[in-house]
Amino acid sequence: MRQSRSADPWSTFLTTSGRGGGPGNPHIEPERRDLAGLPDDCRRVLNQLDGGPRSVEQIHHATGLGLLEVADAVEALRDRGLVTVEREVDEVVRRT
Repeated sequence: MRQSRSADPWSTFLTTSGRGGGPGNPHIEPERRDLAGLPDDCRRVLNQLDGGPRSVEQIHHATGLGLLEVADAVEALRDRGLVTVEREVDEVVRRT
């Protein structure tokens, strides 16, 4: 049997994936995998970032988490590649 090979490794998944958000759907799977096992603090921070970039102080006030809890959550999310932190006037957290 002949296998089709492409320079794009995602092409195999795109042609064989199921429809409707099943486990083979590449448009949903990476996000689920990235969010799997995240603590509640991290999920709360991500929910705040759905509305756009926020300062650490804004996240602190909106979530009710302490500043150290926010900092730990942002660090964990940054390690997973889900957010970036930029220094402007304050530190701004952006979802990637």
